[in-house]
Amino acid sequence: MKKSKHLKSKTSTKKKVLISVANKDGIVEFARTLKELGFEIIATGGTQKLLKENDIDAVKISEYTGGTESERVKTLSQKIAKEILETGEIGLVVCNLYPFFAQKNKILDEMIEFIDIGGVTLIRAGAKNYQHVGVVYDPGQYHAVIEALKENEFTVDYRLKLAREAFDYIAWYDTVIADYLSMQIDLTERRYFSTGAEIFIPMRYGENPHQKAAFYLNQLFQEEFKIHGGKQISYNNILDAEVAFGAANEFSEEIACAVIKHQTPCGVAIGSNQAEAFERAYMADSLSAFGGIVGLNRTVTPETAELIKKHFFEVVIAPDYDAKALEVLQTKKNLRTVQISPNLIQPLIYRPVFSGILIQERDKTGYTDWGVVTKRQPTEYETAALKFAWKVVKWTKSNSIVIAIKGRTVGIGAGQTSRVGAVEIAVKQAGHQQAGIVMASDAFFPFRDGIDAAAKGGVTAVIEPGGSKRDDEVIAACNEYDIAMVFTHMRHFRH
Repeated sequence: MKKSKHLKSKTSTKKKVLISVANKDGIVEFARTLKELGFEIIATGGTQKLLKENDIDAVKISEYTGGTESERVKTLSQKIAKEILETGEIGLVVCNLYPFFAQKNKILDEMIEFIDIGGVTLIRAGAKNYQHVGVVYDPGQYHAVIEALKENEFTVDYRLKLAREAFDYIAWYDTVIADYLSMQIDLTERRYFSTGAEIFIPMRYGENPHQKAAFYLNQLFQEEFKIHGGKQISYNNILDAEVAFGAANEFSEEIACAVIKHQTPCGVAIGSNQAEAFERAYMADSLSAFGGIVGLNRTVTPETAELIKKHFFEVVIAPDYDAKALEVLQTKKNLRTVQISPNLIQPLIYRPVFSGILIQERDKTGYTDWGVVTKRQPTEYETAALKFAWKVVKWTKSNSIVIAIKGRTVGIGAGQTSRVGAVEIAVKQAGHQQAGIVMASDAFFPFRDGIDAAAKGGVTAVIEPGGSKRDDEVIAACNEYDIAMVFTHMRHFRH
């Protein structure tokens, strides 16, 4: 497809630049070079003061417009707007915005003062009039812009590229603000949805080598996601790491570990100490754990690190690391060691579909509406094991079955198209573990065949949502086998 004529032309840019920057990195050198190239500089108060201190002549914006510059109103001026948007008299706009995105631990009234108004107007006006005006918002652009000006390559094509980047920047900036102000609003009250993420980790590829990918993260959270070593983290690593960390943190009151493979647990366990929790999670399915992701919900201890070091894992993810534990894990040169705050487990989940976005609240486990529906009540031991299995099953892919003993999984059948098939896989995986095992199902049993298969595997108690038109048939099957059954009236589908 041919470019239109106007994109090929090298429309000249008028030698007048407006500079208004909150981030002043590199601005002195950039302005000095612009001056050498013959640009007249107009600048806002703080920027003009800095340039003057460095012997760079710049007209203060209030003197240029004949108006006044106040704390909130600096660049909003009909004269400035006209010379950018209409006449192109100001041929270059250099502007970045108040760092709303970098503020933490401030109250709303303080945050409001970091919302940039005039800067957004300048950037938007310059980008709209890219035919005559270039817009620069990032110190990282300075070098390339100078080279383009020197080589007479500051063309309409080039300015259109800058305009695209500028519109992306202000859209992101506004989204960060909208995100912040909407945090406490119920999902159903929001008419629009956006997320203020910026590129955080470029990646070699996505799920497969032929797919390009990158990890975008809101700047407010970037300090809470640290990688302490290992190979470059991958797209699939991050998908699995989220499940590993989420599953481990499901057990906030216990010391827990989750080993994940392909976004489904191989094993999950709690322990009296972290090393025990790891060993129990690993032994649940040591074969599948090879090359998996380890998620922990407490600071990693040296003892746990030594145990992890003995096996091949792709990633370890935890809220913190003992200094000695970090040293131990870093001896595994390829092991990605990730530290992340639980704050990054956000209350909303979203994914792109059909050029739109599906959004939902995060699945939260509750125990408020349980009811025993069989003749036999679960024992105290079975109740504890059922509660554990019910927490785990929400992190497995539907259709999903989790077979567990108290505090540890022993068999998981997940991502199956039939529920009885998931039961059979979980029972087979449980193998020799025939004493005191219970079963959790993420959704109801449509037929009694799932219970028949569970009974053959030695299951003594079952937890499931209920709600099937054949519930009576399923309950009767449990009574035949003397299996206790609990209905939760809550489903845990995870697609």
